[in-house]
Amino acid sequence: MTDNTPHSRLASYFFILLLLTGAGLFVLSFFTENQRDFFSGLQQIALGIFSIGVGEWINHPLQKSLAYRDKKDMIFDKIRHRKRNPSSLGNLLEICGLILIFTGLADFF
Repeated sequence: MTDNTPHSRLASYFFILLLLTGAGLFVLSFFTENQRDFFSGLQQIALGIFSIGVGEWINHPLQKSLAYRDKKDMIFDKIRHRKRNPSSLGNLLEICGLILIFTGLADFF
């Protein structure tokens, strides 16, 4: 049986927030004063956040399962959920994202 509480669902979809934040921050970085740099610290941070979001998306694939709604009448419900299933590509993107964030912080400050 899966845990369908709002807290667990929010934690399962946190990668979407990372994707949107990284993309928004990357677009915002083009309107700052650091445009003379080819790959500024803010752009590195934004791409790092976006990369972590993509890595988490890969590591949380959509899974489908059946669950009993009513055991007496044998009624089943289809449940869609995301559970962490680490992959090499997802972990590599997360590591690259962390490196980008830390190098961006060093460049930014």
